[in-house]
Amino acid sequence: MKFSFSLLLLLFSTASFSQVTFKWLGTSGFILSDQTTTLMFDPAMTHVPIYDFLPFMTVESDKPEVDFWMNKCGLKSLQATFVNHAHTDHVIDAPYVVKKFGGKLYGSSSVLNVGLGQGLTNLQVQKIKHGDSWKIGDFIIRPFRTPHAPHVLDIMLMDGHIEKPLPTPTSPWNYLVGETHSFLITHPKGSILFQAIGKIHDIDTLKGLKADVLLLTIANRKSSEDLIQNRVNPSQAKLIIPLHHDNFFIPMKRENGIDELWGIKASEFQEKLSLHAKQIKSSWPQYCQAISLF
Repeated sequence: MKFSFSLLLLLFSTASFSQVTFKWLGTSGFILSDQTTTLMFDPAMTHVPIYDFLPFMTVESDKPEVDFWMNKCGLKSLQATFVNHAHTDHVIDAPYVVKKFGGKLYGSSSVLNVGLGQGLTNLQVQKIKHGDSWKIGDFIIRPFRTPHAPHVLDIMLMDGHIEKPLPTPTSPWNYLVGETHSFLITHPKGSILFQAIGKIHDIDTLKGLKADVLLLTIANRKSSEDLIQNRVNPSQAKLIIPLHHDNFFIPMKRENGIDELWGIKASEFQEKLSLHAKQIKSSWPQYCQAISLF
């Protein structure tokens, strides 16, 4: 009886004090874990330099680089990997992490064709769409269609869909965007809204959604004021973590420090937050730094 009571007390203590933690992987990639279930979003530790977009150049996942960051983040296993769209800076390492750490790859048909082209089986991939809901452990993940904004002069680079399995190495221009999704992630301890695209469209599928934590892509935003007025404050989040502000064309720094993406103006966004959303705490973590969300 004494043993049973002690075991019950241990189980109760673990459930009561377990935390949901966040670790940033660069760009819009991150790991969420409640110490029982671990999810990964947008794994792209392999950074593709600009010269690799020249004709006849090819790219593929840099496995030693991925292994370094997974070891630094302390990753042991995965239950699922979600990818918001199929450009290299979001999906390039997804097939490798699924093969090495387990779970399924969740994404659009374009995302799945990246996985299938690199050896994932049909049992290791799962197509998602707006309106779906997936329960993985204690997490519930709901994708919302949020179209990718044009890159420059209303031109979308790598537009279109990947129609068949995409083997690597291949040109980065073959990583076509496909459908783009943001995610509402709920857990018994709290909720997380991951807005994957920095610009808010006129048809806003995330309008009215509230969450305890807001993971907010700030690249290619219309303006800081627009994001704060139309997403940050309406979300009623207690914590905001800006994403996609580091330079994904050069390798991630292995020690402390972030190379900012050209023209991203992260400090300007931080200043606007302090002026117009002073009630919300913001966090700007280093790579693999554990942040307790709730």
